[in-house]
Order: sequence, then C-alpha cells, then structure tokens
Amino acid sequence: MRKIRTALLLLGISCLISLPAAGEETQKKVADSSDMAKAVEIDTQGLEPVGAEQLNDGTFEVTVESSSSMFRIDHCLLTVKDGAMEADLAMGGTGYLYLYPGTGEEAAGADEKDYISFEEDEDGVHHFIIPVEALDSPFPCAAYSRKKEMWYDRTLLIRSASLAPEAFKEQQGVSTQELDLADGSYEAGVSLEGGSGRASVETPAQLTVKDSEVTARIVWGSSHYDYMIVDGERYEPVNTEGNSVFEIPVKVFEAPVSVVADTTAMSVPYEIEYTLRFGIPESAGENAAQDETENTAEYLEEESETEAASVKEAALPLYAEEFSWEKREDGCTLITIGADDRYLLVPEGNQADITGEDAVILRQPLERIYLAASSGMDYFDRLGILDRVAMTSTGKDDWSLPSVREALEEGRMLYAGKYSAPDYEMILSQGADIAVESTMIFHSPQIKEQLERLGIPVLVERSSYESDPLGRMEWIRLYGLLTGKEKEADEFFAAQAARLEDLVKDAGEEEGRKKTVAYFYISSGGYAVVRKSSDYIAKMIGMAGGEYFLSGDPSGEDNALSTMHMEMESFYESARDADIIIYNSSIDEEITDIGQLLEKSPLLADFKAVREGNVWCSGKNMFQQPAGICDMIVEMNKVITGSPDGEMEYLHRVETA
Repeated sequence: MRKIRTALLLLGISCLISLPAAGEETQKKVADSSDMAKAVEIDTQGLEPVGAEQLNDGTFEVTVESSSSMFRIDHCLLTVKDGAMEADLAMGGTGYLYLYPGTGEEAAGADEKDYISFEEDEDGVHHFIIPVEALDSPFPCAAYSRKKEMWYDRTLLIRSASLAPEAFKEQQGVSTQELDLADGSYEAGVSLEGGSGRASVETPAQLTVKDSEVTARIVWGSSHYDYMIVDGERYEPVNTEGNSVFEIPVKVFEAPVSVVADTTAMSVPYEIEYTLRFGIPESAGENAAQDETENTAEYLEEESETEAASVKEAALPLYAEEFSWEKREDGCTLITIGADDRYLLVPEGNQADITGEDAVILRQPLERIYLAASSGMDYFDRLGILDRVAMTSTGKDDWSLPSVREALEEGRMLYAGKYSAPDYEMILSQGADIAVESTMIFHSPQIKEQLERLGIPVLVERSSYESDPLGRMEWIRLYGLLTGKEKEADEFFAAQAARLEDLVKDAGEEEGRKKTVAYFYISSGGYAVVRKSSDYIAKMIGMAGGEYFLSGDPSGEDNALSTMHMEMESFYESARDADIIIYNSSIDEEITDIGQLLEKSPLLADFKAVREGNVWCSGKNMFQQPAGICDMIVEMNKVITGSPDGEMEYLHRVETA
C-alpha cells in the first residue's frame, strides 16, 4: 500500500516553507537560466500526438524524457481511463515538493490548490501523478525545488513507442506471438532514430528465436556504448573489441521500440533515448538473406530487354548493381562487390606482379569451394559445376534442389555446419580454395576473420540485395567468371533474358485493362502478409503482363521493408476483386485445394479469384532457385494469360473441389 503524504505533512512545519503565492512577484520565485543546468534537447522529429482516444483503458509502463538531467524519472506508469490520461512519475530523488502542469511563471502565479504534491510509497520513493493530454507531444511541467525554493521550467515527453502493443486500440506492429516463429536464426531490417541523428546500427540485424522468445543482435556504428536499457532491464555488450554489440529482446515488429543506450563518447557517460524499429523477418537461417529488404529500382525497361539479348558481348553487368568487374592488361580481373569490397581474380599460371594489391587475392582454379551463401548453389547447378562445391552450410533436408540433396546423401558434398558455427577442421582438411558467404556473415565477423587466418579467402556475395529481378539472376555471370565458365554463364543469362522479349506487352488485358494479381499468405495471427508494390515479386508480375493488386498504393513505399501485414478487412477491400490469387508458400505451408485456403480465412470465399477458380500456389523452391527467375515470370505469364499448358515447376493450381 502506498502511504500518501503531502509535502507539508512530511515536513510537519509548513511555516518554514516559502511557497509561491498568487500575486507575488513571479521573477523572485522562478529560476532563470543561470540557476539551471543546460537543457537537454528532446528529439520530436517525425512524431505525431497520440491521444487517449487511440488507446485502450488500462495502466501501462512508458518512457518519459525530461529536458533536465536534474529532473530524474526512474519509471512511469500511464493510466488511461474514460478518455483521459494521467502519468505516475516515480522520481529518482526527493528534491522536489510540487509539480505544476505549465511553465514556472504560470506556477508562481497560480493558486496553491492547483499544485501537485508528491506521494511517498513504502520504499520512500516520491511519486507525482500528473495529467497528460497527449503522448509524443512535449508539454511544460514546472517543478518546485525544496532546497532552492523556486520553480524550475521543465519540458517532458512521453513516447508512445515505449507502450506495449496491447495498449493501442488499433494494431501497432506485429507481435512475436502473432508471427509464431520456429526456433532458429532469422534476419530483419532495423532502423534507428533519436539522439543527435549521427548514431547508427547495422541492418539487417540477426535474430535468434528459442522457445518463442526473440533476441536481436544490435551492432552499433561505434565502440562507445557500454550498456543498453530495454523495458527497464539493463543489457551489457557481448563483445570486448570493435563496435559495441548487444543482444536484446524483441517483442514487436514494424512498430517503434523505445530503448536507452549509454555512451562514453562524451566527457562523462550519458544515457540517450533511441527508437528502434524492426522489420518482419521472412526466412530462417542462412536463407534469410535471400529475401529482399530493399526493392526500389524500376523493373525491366524495353530497351534493357533488347540489350539483354547481347549480354554475352557486354563488359559489365546490365541489371546487377551490387557487383562489377574490370579486366586488366595483366590478365587479372578486379571485382568490386557492394561499395568497396575488392577481389583480384588471378588466372591459373598468371605471373603478374600483384605485390601490394589492396584486394583479396583469388587464385584460379577455384575447385574446392565452401559455399555458405545458399542462393549461389543454383548457379553452380545451372552451369553444371556442382562438383566444384565441396562443402555447404545448409543441411540436406533444407534444400529444394534434388541434385544438391543427392550430392549430400552420397557424400560428394559435405555439410560443414551452419554458417555461424562452421566446422573449421573439415573446411581446412578439405582444402577449401575460397569461402563464399552471404551478408549474414557480417553479424558474425569472427567467423570471417578465422577463415582468413586459416588462409582461406572469403568472398561475401550480395545477390539478395539486388532490386531488379534480372539483376539478382545476373549474378550467375559473376560465378561464371570466378569458375572459368564465363562464356557459359553469359550465354545462359542472355538466353533467359531474351525469353522475356517473347512476352506480349498487353498479355493479360481484359476489357482494356490488365489482370490484377494478389500475392500473399495468411499469418498465424490472421493477417494477410503481402509484398509491397516496390518488391521484386510485384515487379515479376508486371513483367509477366499483370498488375500487382497494390500497384500505386503509397502505403507500400514508406520504408525499405518488402512486406507488410494487412488486417483482413483492409485486405478484403484491396484484393477481393483481383483476377488471380497466388498463395505464397515460401513461409507458410503449400495448399492444394480451396478448403485449405478457406480454413485460413473464410473471408476469402467472397474473392473473385476464388469464385472463378483462379487460385494458384507458389512452391517452396521460388526463393532457392534464383537462376529460374525468367522461368517463374514465364509461368506467371501463362497464369495471367489463361494458358497454363503442361506441368509447371514453380506454380500449381489450387483445386476447387
């Protein structure tokens, strides 16, 4: 039980306290700048006020920011009831007798009955209960100092980002319970706001799921953070060298999460409020990097299709933006991946002087490859050089490629452990010429460093970062260059890209319009998980002659995430008239009949595509076979034009009965 005591009763001698009274000269009762510590700037960029009408009734923990380091709030409870809000501020000291919801000058001229006295709990903590008009909106709150006997101007801000998702009437983000993630490793985009604006964290972030609990590995852009506070819990860094790294819990995705990080970059340690926002993780383990996180480039232009036919004569990639190369006069090839990762490919027998080269040296032939970037396996298979891959970091049961499963079963290819926990002894004993890693290795830099210490060059490929579908497929040309199969790779890519020229531009038109296609799956929480209009799947539908059902919807362009969750009512309004449905089974289970689809949501029964029998399902192989992107587009075209003749590899019709 909280023991309520007014300030006067606590002291017992009200006559000794000089209270500001109405009518007195306010300048004698209000502290000026010379009496106060330097104000702390509160970041309000991008904030919109959140009122009580947007919240459910109840009591919730929140984070409060103060403009003064002298006005310390240990924790705060926000109570919402009958359209009004009040905050219970648990103070970090006992230096204030009163608060007033206004400026110091207003407090000095106000009636004493309008002052807010503290309440002391059984642990001696002082609590002030103050009215709150809106969250995410700074408000003045004057504080009366016991020692100085003056009113001090303070500004407070209660961040809605610190509220639990259940506090909101409308869904704020997606909870970990709704996602129902299986145990394993995932990857999700993460953004950071707050502070001076100069701080940063690496994205995407590595996630670990165990027993339904999600932990994120946060890698800061500097080494000066010595602890973080999340939901009142303090977390220490998990590394001792390099940039600060923390492992913190994640309870909600696609919603702001308030955290505190203590920096030692200043003259004294200082706690700074930040807001993190995690995107929806789409794929588990090593395959997570295959899902696109940024898809903003325009898809195939007519003139680019013509250029694709002669790609075998091109010196540089036509669609890919994440790699390039330069063939030098000494016979070596300088390869650049991403912004500044450089690799010098030296042909077998080449005696060029490479002393002092600022690049990773790759000496051909590359015949014993440790392939941890699972998206690259399909390229080796298509080029007929699967025997070059000696080891993989993906187990047999997780492959959709029959030839890879067979190679693992027969021992022609070995499983060398997960990318994050490789079997170094096996990799070394097998004489690996090169380790090809996905960008997930950036979250375990010690693995890359250990491989390099063992004398194994590491190439980090970025095919999953390509925003153009053909750019993603064009990485087969880089793998061809590395393995001496450049001609074969160029011819394969040119032939595949040229097939798109045969697609009639107005294919799928019906009564003067293109057929609309809805691509989605239903989450365990009952949401429709859809690709945004900027995503490469939406671009593939456009290339196939259709129109993605969210085309032109600005809600799909507001961040770099490739998917979004829609309430079924909103999805119903947007997609019920779509001509074609393609159910995405890359995350969810494959469906074969309409009954299975309607079990996920009975609302789907009223969709035009369901009524007319135009429902399809994608296979599990769509994201593990990037070299088949043109085949996928051709199959989409067959579905859109109503001519799905013969057996298809990536799509199958969902039976109506």
